[in-house]
Amino acid sequence: MSIEMPKGLPFSVDTWSPSSKRKRHHFLTHAHKDHSTGISSHFSYPIYSTHLTKTVLQHYLKLDESLFVGIKVGQSVAIDDPDGAFADTAFDANHCRGYKQ
Repeated sequence: MSIEMPKGLPFSVDTWSPSSKRKRHHFLTHAHKDHSTGISSHFSYPIYSTHLTKTVLQHYLKLDESLFVGIKVGQSVAIDDPDGAFADTAFDANHCRGYKQ
């Protein structure tokens, strides 16, 4: 299920629509098809995901490793953005292996 972020936020979550292409940062919670459809033709900005999600997408969709920023479950990653830095923390959501919330 894609999540459309309010206008003005510099990121998208599980959304690969034409409007999300304007976002500077993209988060993928896990590799299920309903969260990753459209991802392969989308990118010039980084995709933040767990290492397992990255590995699954690289294997099945042949996405280049350079598109990804890996986030370890339980750790935060600082993200620099022209509109102000922010952080993301991956939590195990017990949905499927590699799922982050």
